[in-house]
Amino acid sequence: MIGSPRILILDEPTNALDPSGVVLLRRVLVELAQSGCAVLVSSHHLDEVARIADQISVLHRGHHIGRIDPDGADLEKTFFDMVYAAEAR
Repeated sequence: MIGSPRILILDEPTNALDPSGVVLLRRVLVELAQSGCAVLVSSHHLDEVARIADQISVLHRGHHIGRIDPDGADLEKTFFDMVYAAEAR
């Protein structure tokens, strides 16, 4: 995050962080996004992603299969419904 990146790609960025580190990282990522940085977070922790995301895209087997509203109800159910529907195709 040094050097004011225009794009930041993170894979499971909160793994192995203590609670204060998670809160700090959330704040930093939101501030970066508000300053114009594109932030892409790869994670299977939908509740964590929803705290900072303005949109959630779902990828399955290398394909974009849909989007989930981060403010929507039951993110996990929506996610699994999308994945199961993609598997049925």
